[in-house]
Amino acid sequence: MALVTTLTIRQLEVQYILDGLVNVIISVQANLSGNNSGYTSGWTQGFTLAPPVSSSFIPFESLTEADVINFVKATELYDTTLAMVTNDINKEMQTPTQGICAFPW
Repeated sequence: MALVTTLTIRQLEVQYILDGLVNVIISVQANLSGNNSGYTSGWTQGFTLAPPVSSSFIPFESLTEADVINFVKATELYDTTLAMVTNDINKEMQTPTQGICAFPW
């Protein structure tokens, strides 16, 4: 099975006025979790967003969850967090190389 990830938005930080734009999201608190065959991991991070381009700015009241998820996925921290989740799960999935065993008699 392949890694399935979920990004859950927890909180939005808004700059009320930024470069003439109103209610601009500047930071997103989100949890990135992953699952691969029942092995799971998750990290909660504060993702700082790049300033918006005024020509493609989406007004706050028109934003969808998918828009905000795409903003988060465009950050470098998202890639780093995804790598941490993937690494944690890969470690869990490794076959143990040592352990406590019952007596052989």
